[in-house]
Amino acid sequence: MTDRQPRSLRISTPKDRGGHLVELDGVDISNALLGLSLNVRAGDMPTVVLDVVAKKIPAELDEVRAYLPDATKDLLVRLGWTPPAEEAKS
Repeated sequence: MTDRQPRSLRISTPKDRGGHLVELDGVDISNALLGLSLNVRAGDMPTVVLDVVAKKIPAELDEVRAYLPDATKDLLVRLGWTPPAEEAKS
């Protein structure tokens, strides 16, 4: 998925909590991330690559049910992902 719409990304280190706070459009997405990479080039819009928390699925399995934590689902939906129809109902 490629999203060229500008978004507000804020990274801070609050003194009252360990680690970093990452906010996308004012929403804390820290719990949905393993990390991120920020790319800034002169003349281009900055881009960020988000390393999202998700379970790894062994390639040899024919049928599996993938689990995404709620924080990860919320982040993906915020970025434009549409969950499969059967998940949207639950």
